[in-house]
Amino acid sequence: ALAAISLMGAACNDDDNNGTDTIIQATDLPQAARTFVETHFPGATYTRVEKQSRADSDGSIYDVQLSNGFEIDFTAEGAWTDIDGNHQAIPAAILPASISQYVTANYASQSVTTIEIERHGYDVELSNDVDLVFNTNGQFIRIDR
Repeated sequence: ALAAISLMGAACNDDDNNGTDTIIQATDLPQAARTFVETHFPGATYTRVEKQSRADSDGSIYDVQLSNGFEIDFTAEGAWTDIDGNHQAIPAAILPASISQYVTANYASQSVTTIEIERHGYDVELSNDVDLVFNTNGQFIRIDR
């Protein structure tokens, strides 16, 4: 669902921000965001980096697309808010330990392909398209249908 939303946003010229998104250089990202990408996606290069004029509801202001297909949203401070692997597994080191353990225990053959930080906690999408909801401590709440 996120990928479709992302594509729709691009196709609609990001009307929600009145078309005021600016393409920037990766070097203009906060250091924390660049370090995150270098740490968790060492072979990837930046294919598109956008800075929005206003932060989204989750606080993200930077939209980053990488050469490996990952899309990551960052806050002004460089903290990630949304990671979309576009059907690829998100590196386990990124996931809160409790979420990783829950997925391993209950969905051993699946991987996490999208994770979003929301007000209530985390929304996680698995490779079988099951959406899981966790609280801010990473404890499982429900399957989101």
